[in-house]
Amino acid sequence: MSERGLGRGLDHLIEQNATELGFLDAYGPAPEEALGEVFDAACRALKALEGVRSEASYVAASVVLHREEDGSRLTWTGQHLPLVDSDLMLPGMREGMLSPARDKAEVLLVDWTLEVRRCLERMVEHQSTPA
Repeated sequence: MSERGLGRGLDHLIEQNATELGFLDAYGPAPEEALGEVFDAACRALKALEGVRSEASYVAASVVLHREEDGSRLTWTGQHLPLVDSDLMLPGMREGMLSPARDKAEVLLVDWTLEVRRCLERMVEHQSTPA
């Protein structure tokens, strides 16, 4: 079969499909972008703690949020943290760890879920409560 009988070719097909598949953007950002959005949303949720934000971290009195390749690592230190182990194993979280004395918690935030938002709200509420 001649080249003319094959139609417009692969380049045209790729170009056509690239423009017609724009609806796929509605399914959310790329994984790298999503992790950046988790960091930004967590920083907004922690804003009441009046910490210092940089491109890769947010630091408040006893709360540190640090952007990593796989997510945002949250570390919370203090006496009698209002957490149990299962609070750090919810959807949107990985690698949750609570010290036996409940004075240090660490978790990797990988998705902005309702559970992550609630955990951060509890953290802000606890930090805002007078000792």
